[in-house]
Formats: sequence, C-alpha cells, structure tokens
Amino acid sequence: MKKIAIALFASLFALSNAAAQTYPTKPIRMVVGFVAGGPTDAVARLFAQRLGNVLGQQVAIENRGGADGVIAADLVAKAPPDGYTLFFVSAGHAINASFYPKVPYRTVEDFAPITLVGESPNMVTVTPSLPVNTLKEFIALAKSKPGALNYGATSSPTLLATELFGALSGIQLTRIPFKGAAPAMAAAMSGDVQLVISGIGTTLPQVKGGKLKGLAVTGSKRSPLAPEIPTVVESGINFVATTWYGVLAPAGTPPAIIARLNAASRSLLEDAEVKAQAAPQGVVLTPSTPDEFGTFLRSEVALWAKVVKDTGIKAE
Repeated sequence: MKKIAIALFASLFALSNAAAQTYPTKPIRMVVGFVAGGPTDAVARLFAQRLGNVLGQQVAIENRGGADGVIAADLVAKAPPDGYTLFFVSAGHAINASFYPKVPYRTVEDFAPITLVGESPNMVTVTPSLPVNTLKEFIALAKSKPGALNYGATSSPTLLATELFGALSGIQLTRIPFKGAAPAMAAAMSGDVQLVISGIGTTLPQVKGGKLKGLAVTGSKRSPLAPEIPTVVESGINFVATTWYGVLAPAGTPPAIIARLNAASRSLLEDAEVKAQAAPQGVVLTPSTPDEFGTFLRSEVALWAKVVKDTGIKAE
C-alpha cells in the first residue's frame, strides 16, 4: 500500500511538472476586489500587463468590487486551482479576517501565496473649499465641529487608518462608505465629503490639478512624488499607515505553477522599466518568495486583529 501511495504521489508530481512546463495555454484572469480607477486597480493593471508579456498569455483584470474585497476573495477561494484565476490583493485582505464578523473563506489557508508586489503610502486629502491648508488646521476645525465633517471610507485599510487617525488626533469624523477610491475622491472634489485618505498614486494627480488639497502623507518619511507635503508624523501625530499589494492563487494550485508564476513575477518586478512605471503610483516594488509572502500575510492578519480589538472598529 505504501509503495502504491508513493507511486501515485510521484505520478501526480510528474503531471504537475508537465502542466507547469506548458502553462499557461490560455488567458489568465486576475481578480481585483475593488472598482476600476482606485489605487489597487491601477497597480494591478500595471502588474497584469507585464505578467502577460512575460508568460506569453493575456492576463485580464476582472474587477469584483464590494465588501472591501471579500466578494472577490470568496470568488478566488472557490475557483479551480489551476493557475488561471489569480487574486491581486492589498492590505485589506489581511484586515478583513478580523474587521468582518465572518468571511466565507479562510484568509490564509484557502489561498496559495505567489509574491508580494510592493508598498505605497497614503495621502490625507480634503475638499478644496475647506478653509484649511495644513493638517493642524484641519484638526483644529474638526475639533470645533465634532462629527460635522465627513470622510470617504473606501476600504477596510483606509477606513481603519482614518478611524485610527481620528482617535490619535482627538477628533470625531462621520463615516460615509464608498465602493472604491474613485467615487470617494469624486465626492471629496464636489464637497459631499470633506476628507479622504487614499493611495498617493491616485490622490496626487487630483491634488496637483487643484481638485483636492493634500495635507499630509502617511508614510514614515516624505514621498519623493510630493516632497513639499509633510508626513502626518511631522504634524505631531504618531501615525504611519501604508498599503501593500500581493498576488495569491486558490489553495491547491500545483507548486510547479506557483513557482512559474513567482519566477515570472519576480523578473518583472525587478525590471528597471517596471520600477519606473510603478513610481508615479508611489509604489516601491518588493518581490518575495511564496514562503516569504505567506509568512508576511500571517503576520499582517495577527497585527490587524490586534488593531481591530484595541480600537473596537468593525464593519457595520
């Protein structure tokens, strides 16, 4: 019986290797858990196009917005583990494990890590008509009108980041939910909400165009994209909140295919031209091995579970 099991395993391993050698033989879909136009979608499209070039097959983006990426994650978790459905994730994937009372999948166990992609700071932006030009002035205004100022909640990472920012600043803001960064920014431009914290890659063009005011960046240091804009820390608040991106596949995807995808991903992420294309999004590329990404994901799940517990902030 043992010999039969070993022989069966060997034959399955051989089939897996054979599939990886010819993979991919058809287009690949890359699911994004947010609507088009937001920071995650922008980075995903850059990555997907380049990955398709490396693999010799189209990698098509499929936007499945809603519930901070939970809908998309459930779709991918239940997809065939054949390498033809991938999941482009952001920090929200780790946060949702504790932010939502229950998700219909296992955040770690139902996915096979492929690689980390990169990390980007957010920007604190306000509607242009608001009579403030610095973060300190915004905080003073918010303190004078508790609950009167609204913020656009675009995803679990930026929602938690904004709530944490409010708590550390001693201000009370009213949450207005949106399905993505693009509609939230549109609401801020029109004055329907007063504040949006979102990825610098999507907010900065609006700031430079005068459609939003940029008050601060949420990284540990100023962004080279906007060196004139101070960090939140410089404004006297010990607050740093960045967004990371990565790629997952359904659990059970053959290891040889995961290895093929990782090698292709790392080659494009280490390319100087791709780094230059990612820079306007404020993204620093950070390719990894599948094991490194898996370890990182587990640590992020634990980290944000503590933040959710300490702040008491959960999905409504």
